[in-house]
Amino acid sequence: MFTDGSNELEIFPIALGILFILGMGMTLNLYKIHRRNSAYLPLWQVYLTIASSAFTLVAGAFVASLNWGLLPMDMRSNGVGLAQAAIFLTGINGAAYGHRLRSLTAIPRETKNTLIQEQLLLQSVSQSQQNLALKEKVIETKRKHLKSQMNPHFLFNVLTGVQHLLQKSESERAGRVFHRFRRLLMLGFMSQDRILGPLSQEMEHVNQYVDLERVRLNQPISFDWDVKQDVLPEVTPCPLFILQPLIENAIWHGLADQGIANPRVRIQVKWVGEDLEINVSDNGRGLSNGKEAPHAHRSRGTAIVRERLALLRHRGTLNIEEGMESHPFQRGVTSRLSFPLWALEPAWNQRESKKAS
Repeated sequence: MFTDGSNELEIFPIALGILFILGMGMTLNLYKIHRRNSAYLPLWQVYLTIASSAFTLVAGAFVASLNWGLLPMDMRSNGVGLAQAAIFLTGINGAAYGHRLRSLTAIPRETKNTLIQEQLLLQSVSQSQQNLALKEKVIETKRKHLKSQMNPHFLFNVLTGVQHLLQKSESERAGRVFHRFRRLLMLGFMSQDRILGPLSQEMEHVNQYVDLERVRLNQPISFDWDVKQDVLPEVTPCPLFILQPLIENAIWHGLADQGIANPRVRIQVKWVGEDLEINVSDNGRGLSNGKEAPHAHRSRGTAIVRERLALLRHRGTLNIEEGMESHPFQRGVTSRLSFPLWALEPAWNQRESKKAS
């Protein structure tokens, strides 16, 4: 190609000059990209473009020297070969330049796709958080609903007892029952919006309830607490009004027989590892045939206790058995409440008590 004729040599300097200008333009553009982000375009690629442009300049100068007669004409074939090599090298450099630009323009698209994926992930996480919050609100509402159901269950028993006292013309005892009942209702109203409270408050609820039952039954019931030293009632959280149905079962079903001498109820509170365990024990008649007494599965209060335990963050359990090794009496039943991982619950403090009151 282009082995003879001066016209051909006259064309090469112009073409090589244009290619040199294009090469320098590519070099400047690549250098700017390198300065903005050297990780995407290393400096050695810029040097290759400079070398290609320099070779084109040298080839153009050589052919121009042939045209101007500065070099002997017998070197014409060398000039043509040099010009063809410069054109070929510039073509390769241009193709590489286009490939680099395409790679660089693909990076923003990849970044955009990454940002879109991150945004979708954030939206998914946000939606999951909203779903969890909604689920927690539903559970909280159900907890409050179950807690409120205990009051009608308890109210019915108290009013029935008062009715019996009035029918027997025992108005003085009925008045004492109302007095105790009023105190217990006040404790309930003060905590109507709370599911949890300090263990000390639950103990006060239980003490008021037992005093009320003593007046209603006109029977001496020995009642005591066995709270271990590592349990601090003032800061240990406890579901409110969760013990009353169990104590009611112990008194009305376990100790209902008149033949039971020295009826007793004991509540033991202790830590078992990270679990909080509360045992309500009586020395009553016990269970029938080794199973829970008939009242146990008919008691709405016991069923509500089980439902409330199931709604705790770590599902609690209730077991009603007799013959346990830890049972404090020779006979009777123990209702065992277990709160798994309760040590992980935040401690109740005075600030929360003031806020609740």
